[in-house]
Amino acid sequence: MDRVESWQNTSIGRWILANQSAENFAEALKTLVSYACAEWFRRCSGVSLTPIEALSRVVLCPPQGSPLGNWLDAPSEHCAEIADFCKKIKVLPLPGAMQVQVPSFLDLRGVECPRNAARSRLVMAGYPADKPLEIWLDDGSPIENVPGALVADGHKVLFREKKGTFWVLKVVKPAQKE
Repeated sequence: MDRVESWQNTSIGRWILANQSAENFAEALKTLVSYACAEWFRRCSGVSLTPIEALSRVVLCPPQGSPLGNWLDAPSEHCAEIADFCKKIKVLPLPGAMQVQVPSFLDLRGVECPRNAARSRLVMAGYPADKPLEIWLDDGSPIENVPGALVADGHKVLFREKKGTFWVLKVVKPAQKE
C-alpha cells in the first residue's frame, strides 16, 4: 500500500477526505493538529496543556522530519504529512527537547510573508505570558510586517535589533488582566 492510500485509510485521513471541501477546512485541520499535540503531551508527560499551548511548543521545537510550522502555513497542501504526523504521535514518545522548558527562540529566516507573521502569531497564541520570545527575521517585509501583526494581537515588542543580515525581535505576551 503506498503512502497516499495508507494515510487515507486512517481515521484522520477519512476525516480529512470528508471535510476537505469545507469553507474553513484549513483552520479545522490546524485545530485537529493542536488537539493531537495536546494529547501527545498528556500521554507522554502527564502535562495538561491547552491545544494551542501544545501546538505552539511543537512548532517551536518540531520533531526531526516533521516541519509542522511549514505544513500549517498551508495545511490543505500537506494533508498526507499532517495525517501521518497525527498517527505517529499517538505512539511516539515525546522528544526530550519538548519535555524541558518552553523554547525561547523562533527562527523565521527564510519564511516568506505572510507565513512568517502567521507562524509567529500561532506560536505567541500558545506561548506563556511574561516570557520573552526571541524571533529571528529577514530584512525587508518580515521586519516591517511581523512586529505589527504581533502588536495587533496585544503582544509587546521589547526590542528589535539588526544583527548582520537579519533582525532579532524580542516579544512578550502580557499577562491577562483579571
